[in-house]
Amino acid sequence: MNQLFSKSLLGLAGISFLLCSSQSVMALVPYNVAIIVNSGSTNTIGYRIYVSPSGEVNYVDGRGSNQGKLPEKFTKRFFSDLKVAQPLSNLPVKGCVKSVSFGTSTTIRLAAEQSQDISCPGNAKAQRLDNDVIAIVKALNVANVPKSQGKPLSLQNF
Repeated sequence: MNQLFSKSLLGLAGISFLLCSSQSVMALVPYNVAIIVNSGSTNTIGYRIYVSPSGEVNYVDGRGSNQGKLPEKFTKRFFSDLKVAQPLSNLPVKGCVKSVSFGTSTTIRLAAEQSQDISCPGNAKAQRLDNDVIAIVKALNVANVPKSQGKPLSLQNF
């Protein structure tokens, strides 16, 4: 009886390990997927948008998660502008005045590179990326939802 219990417990442990392992693998983001992150503010919930070069997107805001497909022209322009702006970490930002209660910051991550806040663009390359993000957000109807009307985003695993 103890041997049967031990084998069952070992089997459950193996299944649990596989499930945990597969969740970790699912949390990985491919290097060619761009991640747009809006911080949210004191009063609003931010958002994350995962954009693949094919235009497929997964996104989450205070209303929950969803997926879709961007028009080809948005996708091509966005990835072209990302390529021109490399390395993203060197994109300049300028000081811009933001409300303490409603001010947010928006960054873009691609592979190992991450921009500073592109919503305060310091040059034409950063301005093009900011314009791209505004168009993508509008196309997907993603929003900074008031904290009183939405759910906080889950933590990122990367």
